[in-house]
Amino acid sequence: MLLENNPYPRDVRVRAEAESLVRAGHHVTVIAPRGAGQARRERVAGVEVVRFRCVDGSSRGAAGFVLEYVLAGVMLHLAAVRELMRGATVLHLHNPPDILFGAGVLFRLAGRKVIFDHHDLFPETVRAKFGPGPAERVAALAQRLTFAVADHVIATNGSYAEVARSIGGKRPEDVTIVRNAPPSAWTRLPLRQREGSLDKLRLAYVGAISSQDGVEGLAPILARICDGAGPLDARLTIVGDGDARPALEQALAEHGVADRVTFTGWVEAGRVPELLMEADVCVDPTPAIDVNERSTMIKMAEYLALGKPVVAYDLLEAGRTAAGAALLVPRDDVDAFAKAIVALARDPGLRGRLAVDARRRAQELTWEHSERALLAAYEALRMPEGMGAPRISSAVGR
Repeated sequence: MLLENNPYPRDVRVRAEAESLVRAGHHVTVIAPRGAGQARRERVAGVEVVRFRCVDGSSRGAAGFVLEYVLAGVMLHLAAVRELMRGATVLHLHNPPDILFGAGVLFRLAGRKVIFDHHDLFPETVRAKFGPGPAERVAALAQRLTFAVADHVIATNGSYAEVARSIGGKRPEDVTIVRNAPPSAWTRLPLRQREGSLDKLRLAYVGAISSQDGVEGLAPILARICDGAGPLDARLTIVGDGDARPALEQALAEHGVADRVTFTGWVEAGRVPELLMEADVCVDPTPAIDVNERSTMIKMAEYLALGKPVVAYDLLEAGRTAAGAALLVPRDDVDAFAKAIVALARDPGLRGRLAVDARRRAQELTWEHSERALLAAYEALRMPEGMGAPRISSAVGR
């Protein structure tokens, strides 16, 4: 597997897929960027992990991203060649960015198989970060080339599957939906709900803090809850980190609510449910831009699995994921978002109903369902006789 966007095993999707494939009998190697304190090589739950040093260009604008992608691309292509020579039979490409099609060409020329794991809409993400222009057009070309080199595409939702068919030109049978999802064990954890009307409210957000995630939008929402729409004594815990954290901290200070927010940074996966279970309400402030309309945020499934009342904007894939088990408010309506949170704080019955609905919906969204789809996609790539035991080469970057 080649992954550029996150260290391993922090990337929840990549870790779940790699470990599922190991349990199914595959040999999996993940090539990933090396995070602080990480070993260059180690085995994690049966997955061979090889890490490389990479420049983090997230704080340096477009030039920083180009530098990061060029250096990571070189390292990942070298790793792909090395794994190909060692006998890897499947190359599993994770995005963003969509720059690893060259490695896919080499595997195809060698008679091996290539899977494109479509995490993000790369051209739309580039446009969200840097605006329309040449960078977006280059990203669109890279996306088409990555689709072209893939034998099979794994999509995170129905919208992404449609992109694979329309823009990528893939046949329906060459596209498999493998949703981001928490393990079913989360749905068996005890529900934690406080009774009665709440004057002191605990909010939680989990995930990346990047420009397209709209987390800075929580600043005016929190201010309205504490000063106008309630008022409530609300506290927010943010589990995660990212390049837009300085902008978020500035927004919190400008709205006078910086002292009401706790940042945990990235935490071990096992701590995530523990932190979220302490919340009365979980939030997803993802704004209504094209990349977000068609993307599925794993945070929604995680909130539902823990039986948490959720407030989010009414985006296409958010609505499909929640399926009536969350309060979805008009897009980018800060006042409506704040009022929905206050309504949940004041109405224990509403919180209880949403908790039950969330758990019911979450039963259909657990990783075990996604795992079956993933293994079916690999079964469709069964290698010809004489190729030996299947091995998956995975390179992960930042």
